[in-house]
Amino acid sequence: MEDFNLDELRQNIDQVDRELIKLLAARFELTEKVGIYKSKNNLIPQDKSRETQQFNKLTKLSEESGLNPEYALKIFRCIMDIAISRHQEIGK
Repeated sequence: MEDFNLDELRQNIDQVDRELIKLLAARFELTEKVGIYKSKNNLIPQDKSRETQQFNKLTKLSEESGLNPEYALKIFRCIMDIAISRHQEIGK
């Protein structure tokens, strides 16, 4: 049986969380620009075709990384819904 140090594991989780927050901030900065572009060009906030492409790609990436694709898709559905909501706000 492997011996784990709980404090060290939690510190590693905290580091990953910091990195995730930075990446989410960068992603939302980009989706903000997408929302502005869509508003200026009279495009709808939600692009179902793009979403399908993204979910297919995310499924493959998850499998390659050893992550249950169901987890990734739930997380990204939430992220995308937030971006779509923001795009709707921008378009008003």
